[in-house]
Amino acid sequence: MLNEIIETGSQNNMKKLKILVADDEETILRLYDQILSNDCSSMETESEIDDLESNLFGDHGNKEVVEPLKPSYELTLCSQGIEAVEAVQTAEAASDPFAIAFIDVRMPPGPDGIWTAENIRAVCPDTQIVIVTGYSDIDPIDIERRVPPVDRLLYIQKPFHPFEIRQYAATLSARWMAEKKMRKMNEQLESRVVQRTSELIKVNQKLEHQATHDSLTELLNRKAIFSALDRELSRMRRTGEPVSLIMADLDHFKLVNDRYGHKAGDEVLIEAAKRMSSCLRPYDIIGRIGGEEFLVVVPECETPGGVVVAERIREIIGGEGFKIPTGRISVTISMGVATAKKDSTLDDNHLVLAADKALYSAKEAGRNTIHTAEMNKENL
Repeated sequence: MLNEIIETGSQNNMKKLKILVADDEETILRLYDQILSNDCSSMETESEIDDLESNLFGDHGNKEVVEPLKPSYELTLCSQGIEAVEAVQTAEAASDPFAIAFIDVRMPPGPDGIWTAENIRAVCPDTQIVIVTGYSDIDPIDIERRVPPVDRLLYIQKPFHPFEIRQYAATLSARWMAEKKMRKMNEQLESRVVQRTSELIKVNQKLEHQATHDSLTELLNRKAIFSALDRELSRMRRTGEPVSLIMADLDHFKLVNDRYGHKAGDEVLIEAAKRMSSCLRPYDIIGRIGGEEFLVVVPECETPGGVVVAERIREIIGGEGFKIPTGRISVTISMGVATAKKDSTLDDNHLVLAADKALYSAKEAGRNTIHTAEMNKENL
C-alpha cells in the first residue's frame, strides 16, 4: 500500500498547491509523480517517462517532448479510495485543502473512484475532481448526478499523455488559486461592508443623539422632551392613565454664573441633571428646556404622585452641596406640578402652561418649594 506525501516543485517561498492522486496501481502513481515533478534533481528524464508510459499504455508512436509547466505542487498519493478520503479530511481539518484530486475509477479491492469522489466532495466542496478511467462503460451523467457540481468535475481517459496531466494540473491550479483569491476578496469586501455599516450606524446613532439631547447635560433637549410629552398624552387618552408634569427651575442660578463664572454654572447644571435623573422611575422622562429650567414627564401618576417625585428631586438637589472649581455651593430648586387626565380636553400646551404657573407660584412663595395646579381651561 502506498500512502505517502511527495513534495515536488522548486524550493521557493510560494506555497505548493496540494494535489491528491488515487490509483490502485503503484506504477501509475509513480508516473503521476514524474509527470508533475519540477525538481530536476529528483526527476527522471523525459525519455524515461516515455518508457514508463509505453510499458503501461503501449507505444503510441513518437511523442513530441514538451517541457513541464512550472507550478509547484505537493502530491499526496493513495492506492485506495478510503485513504484518499482520509487524506482530504486531514487536510481540511488543518485548513490546508487539496486544490485538485485525480481519481481512478477502478480501485479494487476497495470502494471505487465514484464513491471516493462523492465523499471527497462532501468533505471539501471546492476541490476540483478529475475522474481518470480506461473504461468506456462509465456514464458521465451518472457521475455528475452523484458528484455535483458539474463545473468542478472533469474526465481524462486512459491511456493519458503526460501533457494532459500537466495541462489539467496547471489550468485547474490557476482556476483554484483565482477562486481562492476571489473568495478572499469577497470576504474582505464583506468585512469592509460590515465594518462600514457598523460605522454608519454609530454615526447615525450619534447624530440622532445629538439631535435629541442637550449637549451639556445629556438630557433630552427641548424638542425631544415635548415630543415625549405629546406621546404620553396620546397614550393617556387611549388608556385613561393620568400624566403628571413637573416644571423645575434652579433657584438664583444667575447669581452662580455671575459670582463663580459660567464654567461653575455648567458644572452645577451637569450635576443637577445627574441627581434628578437618579431619583426618577425607569419610565419617567426628563429634559432640559433652556438655561436652568427642566421638564419631567411622570406617566401614570396623579398630582399627589407627581408631588412625591418632585419632593425627591427637591431633596436631592438641596442636600449635598455642588462641587465647583473654587469649592462647594448650595443650590435649591423650585417646581410646579400639573396633571392631565383622560376626561380633560386640555392639550400639552395648556398642561405646560399650568405647570409653569405653578412653578411661578412656588418662586413667589419663597423658592425651594413645590406648588400644584388644577388642570382645566377655566383656571388658565
